[in-house]
Amino acid sequence: MILGKLGEEGYTLTPSLKDADVIIVNTCSFIDEAREESYRVIRRVISRKSSYQKLIVCGCLPQLERRKLFLRFPEINALLGSADFYQIDEVVKKVVQGRRVFSVHRPSFLYDSNWARLVSTPPGYAYLKIAEGCSNNCSYCLIPKLRGKFRSRYLKDVVKEAKDLAQMGVKELILIAQDTTFYGEDKRGRFFLSSLLKQLELIDSIQWIRILYTHPAHFTHSLIRVLANSKKVCHYIDLPLQHTHNAILHQMGRPSFETSKRIIEELREKIPGIVLRTTLMVGFPGERAHHFDKLLKDVERIRFDWLGAFVYSPQRGTPAYSLNHQVSLKVKKDRYLKLMELQRGITQEKNEQRVGKRYPILVDREKEGHTEFQAPEIDGKVLFQQPYSLGDIFNGKITGLKGSFDLVS
Repeated sequence: MILGKLGEEGYTLTPSLKDADVIIVNTCSFIDEAREESYRVIRRVISRKSSYQKLIVCGCLPQLERRKLFLRFPEINALLGSADFYQIDEVVKKVVQGRRVFSVHRPSFLYDSNWARLVSTPPGYAYLKIAEGCSNNCSYCLIPKLRGKFRSRYLKDVVKEAKDLAQMGVKELILIAQDTTFYGEDKRGRFFLSSLLKQLELIDSIQWIRILYTHPAHFTHSLIRVLANSKKVCHYIDLPLQHTHNAILHQMGRPSFETSKRIIEELREKIPGIVLRTTLMVGFPGERAHHFDKLLKDVERIRFDWLGAFVYSPQRGTPAYSLNHQVSLKVKKDRYLKLMELQRGITQEKNEQRVGKRYPILVDREKEGHTEFQAPEIDGKVLFQQPYSLGDIFNGKITGLKGSFDLVS
């Protein structure tokens, strides 16, 4: 959106630091590692930029730290909060004139279909944001503070943007929000993702619709029926559980494990062969050996196709920050490695079962692509010898594996 707005206003965009008059750094500050990465990039820009070049820092780091960032990095010319990017053209004009700008407000802005957008993904797929913010208030999470309350985009705006993307040649839409299954509840008082999917399915040239970031508490039977009957919605669901022991889930402010278990069982019953991804957290305050052992046993039993994990990172300003029985960093790292090693074996086994079979493959780069059961940039990919045109879909036979996660065609 930032690049689209500036392009529309006639600015020339460059990926080259030395060629830019104005340098924009968009930041994350969800966890310590994200903040450290943001600081690192800002420091690198400052060390390389010339005195005439202006530096604008946007996103969640200014939202969290506000004017402190000016004190930490006096070379910054402007700070914009997580929902203040719509002012980017005016801010650029002001910093070029030599003014310093601070524009960090309560996150409430929600863009509509009239906004210009520069699509930065490969030509075959694009992310389609259906909402902003979050209202779940999990005890460990800063996102509601950083990005505001959950705000659904209007269905007509989402559909129009999807049609625009389709006209550009996009074949796969990847639906994202902090909680995609909550879509519509804030505006209509009921979950509306099923209705949105039915509308998106009517767009002729769209072939795959992928749903990320679903929340177990908001997964409905009607949504599962739509998934089961759809010819375009990928039989792939991202269902972040965070943990499987109810004592830990309760402290996290997450649904019980039984809720998630019922969804997984129904998905597998109604959609045979469905691919499941989850995200888990280790080392949450109070997590003891028996809690972690249950998590390992559940992962081994459920056998997710894909799994990502986080080491718990205490965030000042969240309820979990003040909880007793913090887990040591060494124990957290040991548990993380043990969990990921278990999942590596499961994913490799599932990938081995795909060898010899044919699947439609969407080309992301000349010799690299992904299938319906792989989310790009997140899961493994397919590597192939013969170059194909970017954005094409071809029917490829899987001939082997590269490592545990990537397939070869």
